[in-house]
Amino acid sequence: MVTIADFFEKNLYKNKSICEIETGKVKSFSEVYKGACERASGLALKKGSVVTVVLPNSIEYIEYFIASMLSGWIFNPLPFFTQVQELDKILLYTGPEVLITNREDIKCNFNDRYVIIDPKDGIGNHQEFVKEMVDEDTPAALYYSSGTTGSPKGVLYSHKNMVSLISSVIRGFCFSEKDRQLAFLPYGHTASINYNILPALMVGCDLYISQGFEGIRGRFFKILSEYKITYTEIVPTVLLMLNKLNIDVSNMDLSNISFIGCGSSSLPLSAQSEFMDKYGVSIANLYGLSETGPSHVDDPRIQGWSQGTIGNPLDVNKCKIADDGEILLKGENIFIGYYKNKKLYNEVVKNGWFHTGDLGMEKDGKFYFVDRKKDLIILGGINIIPMEIEDIIYEHPEVLECAVVGMDSDLHGEEVAAAVIIQDCSLEKDKRVISQEIKDICKKRLSNYKVPKKIFFLKSLPKTHSNKIIRRKVVEILNAIKFKKRQGVKNEKNSRD
Repeated sequence: MVTIADFFEKNLYKNKSICEIETGKVKSFSEVYKGACERASGLALKKGSVVTVVLPNSIEYIEYFIASMLSGWIFNPLPFFTQVQELDKILLYTGPEVLITNREDIKCNFNDRYVIIDPKDGIGNHQEFVKEMVDEDTPAALYYSSGTTGSPKGVLYSHKNMVSLISSVIRGFCFSEKDRQLAFLPYGHTASINYNILPALMVGCDLYISQGFEGIRGRFFKILSEYKITYTEIVPTVLLMLNKLNIDVSNMDLSNISFIGCGSSSLPLSAQSEFMDKYGVSIANLYGLSETGPSHVDDPRIQGWSQGTIGNPLDVNKCKIADDGEILLKGENIFIGYYKNKKLYNEVVKNGWFHTGDLGMEKDGKFYFVDRKKDLIILGGINIIPMEIEDIIYEHPEVLECAVVGMDSDLHGEEVAAAVIIQDCSLEKDKRVISQEIKDICKKRLSNYKVPKKIFFLKSLPKTHSNKIIRRKVVEILNAIKFKKRQGVKNEKNSRD
């Protein structure tokens, strides 16, 4: 057996199903498999065809995934809310044979350039489906990522990568057919796919689907309680929002939750502690990349567990820290290449070790994520880690989100600045007070050179579709604000003169 679909096929006899929470639609595993076979026969594409899917979180989405695995297509998921202008650039890069979507604006803009299929329009040809023999080393998925640098990357994941990774995730997270998974993060990214959907399909457990956090945030815990969810995956943005909502869970049964995983970007320690104290549910700090999938497991169920680490490597890969502090990974979960960019692949995979670009450390057998290597602030030759400062800033009760970056400085090369979002953006008169309070907290906990010289209050932070802060854009925004203020001062001086 070489694909996730092969494992899913073995689970069809189990009394398991996939349920859409918003619509109430339920399909058994057998019905989903039948739907996938019909969609595969309807498209009748050759092996190796790129199939781009731009759909909301849904059962149809999963049927197209299984159809791709059964047929040897390359599954290319994109976030449903991707703007048409950005989609144009992505499609030129990926060159799909078929585009699956139900968005009318996409149909209008791309109907003359791509074959577009809307799931509601039927399955096409009703010919008998013939399952393809698939080479486990061929690409199974193409995960597109512009990353936080703006350079497009298409991560190619083989069937062997996928099966090896999810098998290890199931072992590392102790998933079983008794689980009840909730997947609500955008399916265009790998978090829900790797932590919820694929484990559910492969191990054979009930899967519950939500179209997104915005629609369920007020009843998030009620859903966990009502559907007896045992595991779900969130991102720091969701955790921060749940902390702010301060939901009363006293009348809810959350005893089925083993723990909640939180990944995609750095998790502030103070926010993690606040969540666990407020809701009585353990939060794991998870680590992984598009190129590797989850590489570690931070399991709060283990005796003596303490927060702050990313835990231990999953058994699918080895992990080591290079001399310069970079996290290196090696194993059958490591991707097989960047789409149309072999040169970049050879730059980051050396002697089988994938160079993550992340800084970390190992202590007492546990691994720690420190920060992105490229996000280091260099002040007068001294390396400063933004995440260390951000953890302190998050201790201020009014801070909802923050990003610490290095701004250009004629004197020191870079200077430490913080972009902050506060709980109530209307508190204009209090911003000077909050700014000073943030600096005072930092002064008590950090060396003086790490204390932000400037605090900027923004209404939002620029992010990727997977909710990672785009620091280069934060720097651009702060530099623009700084320039505008300088011009204002200059014009005021000129008017006085």
